[in-house]
Amino acid sequence: MATLEKIRKRSTLLLVVVGVALLAFIIGDFFTSGRTLFGTGTTIAKVGDRKIDVQDFQRRNEEASQQMQQQQPNSKIDPAVMQAQVLQSMIQESLLDEEMNRLGITVTDAELSKAMTGANAHPYMMQFARQMGAESPDQVYDYAFNPTKYNLPAETAQQLQQMWLAQENQMNQMLKIQKLQTLLTGALVANDLDAKEYYAGNASTSHIAYASKNFSTMPDEEYPVSDSELRDAYNKEKEAYRVDDETRRANFIVVNVAPSAADKAEGQALVDSVIVNLRNTPAIDAVAGDTNFGVNRTSSTAAAVSSPVLRAFLADSAVGAVAQISYIDDEFTIAKLIGKKNAVDSVNLDIIQFQGNAAARDSLLAALNSGKTAADVADTPGVLDSRSNLWQTLASAPDNDVKTRILEAGNGYFIADSAANMASIIRVNSKKAPVTIYDYATVNYKVYPSDATVDKLNDDLQAFVSGISNADSLTMSKAIAAGYTLQPATVTANSYMIGNVPYTRNVVKWVMDAKAGQVSPVLQDSQNDNLIVVALNDIVKPGYMPMNDEAISAALTRKVRNDKKAAAIIEQVKGKASDINGYARLLGSQVDSTEVTFGQMYIPGIGVMESALLGQVPVAPKGKVSEPVQGNNAVFVYTVYEVDNQGRPYNYQENAARFNQQFGSQAVMQNLIGIMMEKEKVENNTLKFYTE
Repeated sequence: MATLEKIRKRSTLLLVVVGVALLAFIIGDFFTSGRTLFGTGTTIAKVGDRKIDVQDFQRRNEEASQQMQQQQPNSKIDPAVMQAQVLQSMIQESLLDEEMNRLGITVTDAELSKAMTGANAHPYMMQFARQMGAESPDQVYDYAFNPTKYNLPAETAQQLQQMWLAQENQMNQMLKIQKLQTLLTGALVANDLDAKEYYAGNASTSHIAYASKNFSTMPDEEYPVSDSELRDAYNKEKEAYRVDDETRRANFIVVNVAPSAADKAEGQALVDSVIVNLRNTPAIDAVAGDTNFGVNRTSSTAAAVSSPVLRAFLADSAVGAVAQISYIDDEFTIAKLIGKKNAVDSVNLDIIQFQGNAAARDSLLAALNSGKTAADVADTPGVLDSRSNLWQTLASAPDNDVKTRILEAGNGYFIADSAANMASIIRVNSKKAPVTIYDYATVNYKVYPSDATVDKLNDDLQAFVSGISNADSLTMSKAIAAGYTLQPATVTANSYMIGNVPYTRNVVKWVMDAKAGQVSPVLQDSQNDNLIVVALNDIVKPGYMPMNDEAISAALTRKVRNDKKAAAIIEQVKGKASDINGYARLLGSQVDSTEVTFGQMYIPGIGVMESALLGQVPVAPKGKVSEPVQGNNAVFVYTVYEVDNQGRPYNYQENAARFNQQFGSQAVMQNLIGIMMEKEKVENNTLKFYTE
């Protein structure tokens, strides 16, 4: 019956569908009312020809929000981010469902029953049962579908049934995904050639001595890059710049709405006056009832205080002392030491929670005091919870009769408190020696920008924008001259913020609705923390990002220039030395050493993705000085002076497993969603329903 009582106690939680976590675990950690517009109806997204309805999306979003609040009650998340995560999860589910239907993957009733209530039920069903306070999934099922057997209220039973059916749907999907994974694993198996190739590529490590000349040491102006050279480089690498969705390129200015120097000075003056008042009044009377201040009064030992500054203040101050201990992120923190005393803080307890009438309670108490332990009575009718050897701190506990009885208790069990048919039965096993306990308060005051500050920030930005006629006239030089920073942004229908500024989906909406060349009015994020002006430079239709994109142009210019620098270096030194020391002198560098293995991504001391070195070094003959080699950022000359082998013979199973992990079935599963999305067009209509 104890489990049944736990189910009853948890009835308020049953509306939260925790089963959504099952699917999220398998396919990855992905995660208001909507309004419809002409053209999309109630379709918030399309995956191929399959529609995701906004009502289904809203339900899933609400479930995810509730789950987030349960797991991280103090966290704050941009609703647009949460919605994007939920929609991404639903898109992935649609892709997976389509693939599994095409392959004919199904789950039988027998398979589902075995996973949910079998003797070896799935671990996630066991976790679900524990969350409900039950011993097993079939016990939860019995409570849900045989409620009269346990005198469960109809409402609780209905909620349990809804929860169970949600778990059933999620388990069905999870088992199908496991079958898909098994199918892929069986289809993508490394053969002996794959395994041997992997072994050969990772069997040896070459130790090299090398000299290099970095391109950054050479003046850029001596290696100009022409438009035709940029165009040739762009055409060679054009596929790298493919875009599948309409992309809008914009520049924007963001102004943080923060307190001015005058606001901070005014806040400091107020805090100084509060400190004086706190010193001259009892306890925290000076700020009692003042909603401008956050007040937290507590009692604790010094060891329990996490802030070293606060801990030092308590240890070094006399009772009645008040001081400002921090000013961080425009928030002042004041501390006052109200009192201190020596007292027992830590006690070791056995605690039993009991529900039943007074006679049953007294009988249980008598049994405990006659020699039974908390563990002995755990299965006694009416015992809801039974725990032994628990250390409990008392410093922060309120001074009341229960605390007094615990501190004064002897060795026997006693009823600490009771109400109606509930009771807490406690035994004090031991007490630690008295320590100093501080009674103190912290008072927080946050400085916010005044109306005058907000008005000035807005007026200044409005005045700046009034002189901008179109996107082309919003230049970096103009922004800097006015004290602003101009930032680039790439926006698509899938974007939920501009740049890295949270709560700016309304700005994204403006960009997606604007015409090329338009400049926005002064906009605000949905939290009123930032003022934003954005200019839409151009609209890139599906195809390729243009060569004049700032980031692309910069990358191509760097590559072409580095190619020229490399050619100049190679021509200067090639064949003009016979050993590494000679090449080091020609290159103006020192001789360094490192290790190279074919399969590695990063070469210590050199960097990542140096494919030329990774391809040459493992097959280079020992002792021979190489030709100059162009790398990503430098020209290298090297010689292999030692080669280390793995020291173990080739083993097919071992190397096949490693191959599969990096290149085979495991690699495919990790990228499965991306692979499927390449053949399915996804249409995201979120901005048609949500703008904040």
